[in-house]
Formats: sequence, structure tokens, C-alpha cells
Amino acid sequence: MLWGGSAIVLVTEPEFLLIAEKDAENCCSLDGIDERSPAFLFFTQHRDIFQNLRLCFVDPHNGSGGFGASSAQYVLLHQLYRQLTHSPWNIRQFLDEYRKHCRQPVKPSGADCIAQQENQHVYFNSTNNYVEHLNWNFNDLDFAVFRTGTKVKTHAHLRQLHPLDVTDLSNIVEKVRENFSDGNSSLLVKNISIFFHLLTQKNLVIAETRHLVSQLLKVKGVLAAKGCGALAADTVIVIFDKRDRENIMNFYGNHYYPTD
Repeated sequence: MLWGGSAIVLVTEPEFLLIAEKDAENCCSLDGIDERSPAFLFFTQHRDIFQNLRLCFVDPHNGSGGFGASSAQYVLLHQLYRQLTHSPWNIRQFLDEYRKHCRQPVKPSGADCIAQQENQHVYFNSTNNYVEHLNWNFNDLDFAVFRTGTKVKTHAHLRQLHPLDVTDLSNIVEKVRENFSDGNSSLLVKNISIFFHLLTQKNLVIAETRHLVSQLLKVKGVLAAKGCGALAADTVIVIFDKRDRENIMNFYGNHYYPTD
């Protein structure tokens, strides 16, 4: 996605919140957002629009990371800005502004922001900004996202990243998109596994995540797993037979950090 192409992003609960209240002393404040983040830079640029408001970002994950808090901060502030200024949604303008505020040599695709803006599973093509809503059409499968307990700083990772040929990754994403459309469970599992294998071949997966995925694939009911985030380090998405949901949750309860 950093060099064009497409992505599929799934949304989960619990949701992030931005609380906005009138300030009795006509002050303007923003809590819960790092001053170096794109969201804070956006807030600073448009401070006059947020005048007389006390804003507070609420992270249900308590700052543990890996679930898109930074993106959610930007999306929620941008939504409030549009509400206050009566501005229409413009995806190109939104992405251009977001990438500018990221202040990185390699600009993020913004796919996670688009998923949070839509608040729905999405297919996103960064080449033409095409967005398509997806439904979970797999009656026999379920998925869960778990924290790994490992964190790679995305901004530091981007500074060290060199351009890669991601044509093969984009091709797999297109196949997964087809799987969502036709509800083909076996091909979904196969394609997610291939995607993670390709990431590993490109040295885009840290050793800890490779080990975790190998352990997960030994658990009864787990059909596919892949790391997510910078170097696939932050979280792992697990695709499993829904009949084995309790078994999967018990494994994570004893080993890692479940989302629910």
C-alpha cells in the first residue's frame, strides 16, 4: 500500500471515541492525543475552528497500541471539523491532508483511516482511491485480532524502509476481495496464508511474529494467521473454524492479549 496497490481492512470493536464539550472559560484544549501525532498537527492548524471546545480522545485499549488509535484520532477530529465547518467529505483531500500531517519520507496509504471513516470492512485501492464495503460472508469461519505484546514504532520503520515490488501482494489482495464476494472459505484461508508467506519472504515480518504464527497454526481450529502493523509486529489476525472459538480464546487467554 505504501507504493500503490490495494488493501482489505477489517474493523472491530470496541470503538474509539472523541468527546467534545463546550468550555465555560472559552478555552480550547485537546487531551489524550500525542503532540507529535498527525491528529494533533491537524488540531493545531485548525485551532480556531475548535475554539471554545474541550476535546478528549478515549482509547478503549488504554494506549496499548496496534488497533489504529492514531488513525482514529485523525479521523474523529476530521469528522468534527467537517461538522463544525459544514464541509462535505472529499476522500482525495482527506488523504492528501493526512499524508502531509504524517511528515514521513514514505507516506502511509491511509487505508486504516478509510476503514475507520466508513466504520465497515473495506477494500481500498490507493491508486484511484476506490472504496468498496465488504461483508463477512463466511458462515463457517470467524476471525479475531489479538495484541502480540510486541511493538515496532511505525514512524521509525518507515524512515528505514526501501521501495519494494508489491505486485504479488496486491494480486493476493484482489483474490481475497473475490473471496469476500463469493464467500469461498477455503480460498480465503489459502490466500491469507500465501500473503503472510510473501511478507515473510520480503523480510517484512519480525521473528517474534513468525514464531507466534507458527505456534498458532498448531492450535485446533486455527486455519490461517498473519501479523499486522509495521513489520507485522503489533497484532495478529486469526481466521478459525467458528466451532472452535472457545478453544482459540482459551489459548490466547493463557498466552497473549485478547481483544475481548
